[in-house]
Amino acid sequence: MKIEGSERVALAPDVVWQGLNTPRVLQASTPGLVRLDETAPDHFEATLEIKLPAVTGRFEGTLDIVEREAPSRMKVKLKGKGAPGFVDGGAELFLTTAEGGTQVRYSADVQVGGQVARLGQRMLSGVSKEMAGQFFETFAKVAAPGGPAAGAAGAPAPPSALRAFFSLLLRLARRLLNRG
Repeated sequence: MKIEGSERVALAPDVVWQGLNTPRVLQASTPGLVRLDETAPDHFEATLEIKLPAVTGRFEGTLDIVEREAPSRMKVKLKGKGAPGFVDGGAELFLTTAEGGTQVRYSADVQVGGQVARLGQRMLSGVSKEMAGQFFETFAKVAAPGGPAAGAAGAPAPPSALRAFFSLLLRLARRLLNRG
């Protein structure tokens, strides 16, 4: 499954780059990401809990940064598995200066299986893009100088990340009910 998109973040490119390379910023910005530990240089172990109307569960997995061209490009590989199924693939991020901030373009190519795959490619693509939007909205607040991630390491996700996640769930539930 191919997922592509673009988001504008109202932060300077160097601030966005720094945030994308800071595990606690990523954890605080990603709905459902309960653990992101760097166990070797550029290798992270992660736990993601998803709660969607049709799929709920926990994924254990890894994220590896395989290429970096500071401050404009990053390529990652990810693997995860759990009761809801599996995810295996890669993603690439491209950062460019934009009016009022940074344009972040992303492209991911992933394989999914199990219960997650039963949602269908169209639904997964929509959910993925919506989650990316929620991520970047929260990321802009968390990564900002003086934002929540500027505090102590291991700081909990800010309330805005939780609010964004529940907002996403409500929109997904409405979308499912309207199609049914």
